[in-house]
Amino acid sequence: MSSLLAISSSASEVADHALRAVQKLLVELDGAGAVVIASTDGFELAHGGRLAIDPARLAAMVSSFAALGEVASRESGIGTPRCLVIDSSDGRLVVRCMQLRGQSIVVVVLTDASMLLGRVWHSLAAAERLMGDA
Repeated sequence: MSSLLAISSSASEVADHALRAVQKLLVELDGAGAVVIASTDGFELAHGGRLAIDPARLAAMVSSFAALGEVASRESGIGTPRCLVIDSSDGRLVVRCMQLRGQSIVVVVLTDASMLLGRVWHSLAAAERLMGDA
């Protein structure tokens, strides 16, 4: 029984850190419409933002993108993927692969087309450092 409690407590701590990271990214990136943090197996850990999205569905999709990026990077010999970008006519979807308390996660930021990618990457790198210290 106590090991189940420890697992639940650990999962709760991961979710708390993920939610804090979502909130920080939304403050730093005023052009971000949404932020979703997901496990690499496609489960939403935290989300926030002004866009009406289905965070669970987006979490499942971006975890698949991250897996494809991993395979493509490995096959092409370019190393471990950090970031994937989908640049669309009305905005961008930026996916960053990182660690939170030893768990591989993906962080997705949806932005409008005016948001500079460098700014998004900088904020995601800062979030990664923050979560690495968690």
